[in-house]
Amino acid sequence: MKLMRHNILLPVLAAAIAFGAPTAGAAKEQELEIIRGPYLVADAETGQIIEERDAARPWYPASTTKMMTVYVAFQAVRAGEITLDSDVLYDSTAAAQPASKMGFRPGATISLDNALKMMMVKSANDVSVAVAEAIGGSVEGFSERMNAAAADLGMTHSHFVNPHGLPDKRQVTSARDMALLARALLSEFPQHRRFYAIHAIQIGGKVLRNYNRLIDRFAGTTGMKTGFICSSGYNLVASARRDGRELIAVVFGEYGGNLRNEHAAALLDAAFSAPARRAEGETTLFNVTSGADHTEAFDMRPHVCGKGRKAVLAALAQEQKQEGQEGEEAEPVSYLTANIDLGPPLKVSAFIPPEYGEPGFLARLPRPRPGEEAEPPVAMPAFAPVDDAGASAPAEAIGAAAGQPRPLKQVAPE
Repeated sequence: MKLMRHNILLPVLAAAIAFGAPTAGAAKEQELEIIRGPYLVADAETGQIIEERDAARPWYPASTTKMMTVYVAFQAVRAGEITLDSDVLYDSTAAAQPASKMGFRPGATISLDNALKMMMVKSANDVSVAVAEAIGGSVEGFSERMNAAAADLGMTHSHFVNPHGLPDKRQVTSARDMALLARALLSEFPQHRRFYAIHAIQIGGKVLRNYNRLIDRFAGTTGMKTGFICSSGYNLVASARRDGRELIAVVFGEYGGNLRNEHAAALLDAAFSAPARRAEGETTLFNVTSGADHTEAFDMRPHVCGKGRKAVLAALAQEQKQEGQEGEEAEPVSYLTANIDLGPPLKVSAFIPPEYGEPGFLARLPRPRPGEEAEPPVAMPAFAPVDDAGASAPAEAIGAAAGQPRPLKQVAPE
């Protein structure tokens, strides 16, 4: 199965360019380099890899880090150290974190349940720190737990120093490692699957939408998490289930939010069409080594946030146009549908001390983004169909179709 020649709606996916290879659409004075990040799609149950590129290459995780934060939080719940109803204190350290954030004032408290939802939907860096302090005593103590969990899961290319994924050269992972983590979240904590595919949350009068548009535009999506910092590019870990089969896709280093969504959707769509195989000697999440010869994470900043980004996108668009002229048809293809009706946003709240205003209301609120409603947790086996999770019947559709990405200088880390 080769996806690289597909004529995708958005330009990067149409570029069948080797990682680090130059393209013909160069700037006047220098050759333009178009970087292709690692990706993979694998069977969630067996670990069989259906398609991959540099799956073991070191990469900056950005906010896909929060998957590990959630995993460690669920470990603490399982161990009886904390409950989902426990209060998480939002202190000055949490409040000092840069966007993306909820922006509460120090002294607020949030239930762990609501905190995890804010992390998974809004990708709230401030709330991630509050959770880390509540469970690990400090960011450093929590990071030790993250690394211990990574070692237990066999995430041999990963190292964590913070719970949110904001820039730090020491914080690295690989597409293969993040697929292992996604697999662990699905199989070890099936009762918490409701946290992975929330399409929107509502706090006060504000609706915050999930950055992961596969949730409401790719049928069968069951999670998981996006991530973006300039050094990583646009990352996405996604899971989806169709006809009793669940797959995990990881896309790192794309050039925009829509691009990563389309890339992941294309990988999943093609993989669902491929027959399931369990032959000996096949590449799996447990033996893949592609890209492991690289010893450091590649820095995408010049390509994604630098002045060359517009030239990169223009070069890719030109290549797509040239390929269309050579072929019989050049109709763009999108693997995302119109918005799927997932019901109203899930309501969350935080308690604000009376001295800061009316209890239960926020002094300031972040701008909206997308997520999904879910019922209270119910017992369900690992890799159970989505219907088993007790999801409520669809109500009113929310959200508009995804538009073109904003200029990167206006985009905060996710």
